[in-house]
Amino acid sequence: MKGFWFFTVLVVFLFCNSASAKLSHYHPQYDSARKLLSVEDDANWASLMYKKLKIPRTFQSPGKDFLGEVSLHDVRLDPNSLHWIAQQTNLEYLLLLDVDSLVWSFRKTAGLPTPGNPYGGWEAPDVELRGHFVGHYMSATAQMWASTHNDTLREKMTAVASILFECQNKMGTGYHSAFPTELFDRVEALIPVWAPNYTIHKILAGLWDQYTFAGNNQALKMSIWMVDYFHNRIKNVIKEFSIERHFQSLNEESDGMNDVLYRLFSITKDPKHLLLAHLFDKPCFLGLLAVQGNDITGFHANTHIPVVIGAQKRYEVIGDELSKAIGMYFLDIINTSHSYATGGTSSGEFWYRF
Repeated sequence: MKGFWFFTVLVVFLFCNSASAKLSHYHPQYDSARKLLSVEDDANWASLMYKKLKIPRTFQSPGKDFLGEVSLHDVRLDPNSLHWIAQQTNLEYLLLLDVDSLVWSFRKTAGLPTPGNPYGGWEAPDVELRGHFVGHYMSATAQMWASTHNDTLREKMTAVASILFECQNKMGTGYHSAFPTELFDRVEALIPVWAPNYTIHKILAGLWDQYTFAGNNQALKMSIWMVDYFHNRIKNVIKEFSIERHFQSLNEESDGMNDVLYRLFSITKDPKHLLLAHLFDKPCFLGLLAVQGNDITGFHANTHIPVVIGAQKRYEVIGDELSKAIGMYFLDIINTSHSYATGGTSSGEFWYRF
């Protein structure tokens, strides 16, 4: 993986190492640059990032050094504790949510009948961020079911996942969301749009949790089909334009796409999933940390904290030591110069140096 990090550092110095760089809403904009890597033929397109990158069949996993994770299935709270009361409050809320309302925009996008009424707020049918709450719902219900084994909750969350599978099948491409693909056309054209990658991350994370906590194998199949769709989209962007163009398109809240993709690769061992995870390792930020540049002022915290979590997952999955160093260095920066007395790290979602 050394080739990737050489590329990362090169990109940082070309794009992000200017003291006079102006800041966008999410991270410092990089100047137009020459095309760094040539596009090779379709069969070998993955090599365009590292030239002759060879993805090893096995990795030196550092897992033996990690603390063991206790399964939620093996943990139950004391019914006399405040924690149990809080858990029950969350459970009652999740049980109140209506299946048809949750999936309304997914069905609409897929061209299926839409019984019931959609939820409002950020899930309203005219809001570009719609669908992200359903991803949160799938994660919350999977973890809550593992913690309680509530049968009614399992029925509802399984129903949601099954309807989403119907929507994905109806669309027939692997794409799966509450909004049409046109939002990603805008991402790729560098036209402002409200964070579709953020929503896709939430959906993928929700499907992952349904698989890992609730054993829903259909959710895993949905994730793989969905990731293959985005692998092909991003491949086409890089082949038609450049790797730079792809990284420019990440100048929006892409959230933890790298994290969920490394998790998926840990199961599938599919090199496409590993490569796609790398392509969401934002070099303009992780590269800055890799060379221990300590000025993260002006970066959007909500966007970049998940990216660092993804870098840590990269270390956990493939044993990349630099990713571990990035995570540790990031924590040093946060703890020494970007933390408030209240425990927070940002103001208005942005980092400022004290």
